[in-house]
Amino acid sequence: MTGAEDIRDVSGRMAEQASAARWATVAAFFLNGTVFGVWATQIPLLKNRLDLSPAVLGAALLCLAVGALTAMIASGPLLGRLGSAPVTRVTALLFAGLLPLPALVPDVVSLCLVLALFGASGGTMDVAMNAQGALVERRIGRPIMSSLHGMWSLGGLAGAGLGGLLLPLMPAAAQAGLVSAGLLALFLALQGRLLPDRNAGGGGLVLPDRKTILLGLLAAMAFMGEGAILDWSAIHLRDDLGAPASIAGMGFGVFCAAMAVGRFSGDRLRHRFGGATLMRAGGVLAAGGLGLVLAGGPVVDGVPVLAMVGFGLTGIGLSNIVPVLFSTAGAVDSRHPDHAVAAVSTMGYAGVLAGPPLVGFIAEATSLATAFAMIALLALGMAAAAARAVPRRTG
Repeated sequence: MTGAEDIRDVSGRMAEQASAARWATVAAFFLNGTVFGVWATQIPLLKNRLDLSPAVLGAALLCLAVGALTAMIASGPLLGRLGSAPVTRVTALLFAGLLPLPALVPDVVSLCLVLALFGASGGTMDVAMNAQGALVERRIGRPIMSSLHGMWSLGGLAGAGLGGLLLPLMPAAAQAGLVSAGLLALFLALQGRLLPDRNAGGGGLVLPDRKTILLGLLAAMAFMGEGAILDWSAIHLRDDLGAPASIAGMGFGVFCAAMAVGRFSGDRLRHRFGGATLMRAGGVLAAGGLGLVLAGGPVVDGVPVLAMVGFGLTGIGLSNIVPVLFSTAGAVDSRHPDHAVAAVSTMGYAGVLAGPPLVGFIAEATSLATAFAMIALLALGMAAAAARAVPRRTG
């Protein structure tokens, strides 16, 4: 009896630790999303304050992307040596702490340096918090990754909304500093609950295996679709479907809201039907949604209703593909789970960078409708590859 009671006590303590770590990980995802949301509200002010041309602003934003991608490539060995918990702690402090600096820099050169650091800290945090989420998910024994990504989406919406409300009331640096302080207070209160990695200490470069590369390619395809809709949905609604400028931006808003709803329901669906089934259904639904977007349909009071419904269905369809892929990456290699998550994250982020320009090139050569049709085909490709990439039951 004593031995059985001891086992139950240990199991109970581990369950409590995993549950507490889940809330700390939720705080990390929410912090990361909120910082990005606030940053988005500051870009127009930054452009005006430094009198940046579109080309110069684009180059500065490219520094952020390059910093993030470079750091993601190096994050696998870092996580393998230190573990996801300490890396999440340090990068969260850096990422939120750097948020006020773009509003204070005096010139373009210093802006590029700050944005490179900002991107590097945010990119490394992205990998570390996803690795921590995969670890917590394995300890809990049921899916949580979709809801974690839902908290990121909620953070992005909160950051954009809060940033927009505060900007008329105070300078941009003060607004960013206030939000940053609040986020850090929340995160510091919970960060001690993050789970340590049992296999940390094995640094060095680990090449991804075929399964990890497949997961990374699928993540890149999913992120490519998200990036394409981010940058091109408003243009399609305005130029191809004739929606007024005030309505055209709603396409991405509908897409984001639907994606958040899909993610908060994704863990329950994945637990019931399995990751492969959820991913397959999501790919088919996203392709069908993009089909409605391309169909156009009736315009009611300036709103292309069918296209808006299509963007919503696309958001729901794509919402859980990346969380399922990250969860699978965290379990595919028991010896180097952090390296696998880092590889999948890096390849996925490369898809974010490649998607919008690729859509632009295709649109220039043919039409924007053809480019969206290509994204629909990618969604069908993800659905077809689901059974091979993801176990039938993933929690």
